[in-house]
Amino acid sequence: MTGRIGKLLSKLLGNNRKEFLEVHVDREVIEEIMQIAKTSYPREFSAILQGKIEDDILRITGLIFLPGAASESGAVMEIFMMPLLSDDMGSVHSHPGYSAEPSNTDLQFFAKKGLFHMIIAEPYDVESIRAYDSFGQNMDYTIVG
Repeated sequence: MTGRIGKLLSKLLGNNRKEFLEVHVDREVIEEIMQIAKTSYPREFSAILQGKIEDDILRITGLIFLPGAASESGAVMEIFMMPLLSDDMGSVHSHPGYSAEPSNTDLQFFAKKGLFHMIIAEPYDVESIRAYDSFGQNMDYTIVG
């Protein structure tokens, strides 16, 4: 299928994911993640990473917030509330405590939704952010802007 209808169907069915060689995250997104994590503490926060793939670079340019619930032990997003054409590329959430390692629940979510995921832990600064692919493997990223 070609044309706009084919692209739309690919997007809706999740078949339009392209490969990328690098990840660039806007500085404003990183600053927002740090601020929200600090403000939410001791509760976790969660959001969807918004972006696009261009020239073999996954560019994360914003956050999408969905209805959900948060506590000191987890955060849940109502994924079914996601707009169909939102350019979602993965997720970000905070962990109270000093470990940004993904839990088994995190790994299950990573495998189902998105290409790039971030976890921020205390003290909620740039150095405490870790990034992962959909398999839970560490990923590098560059802060831009």
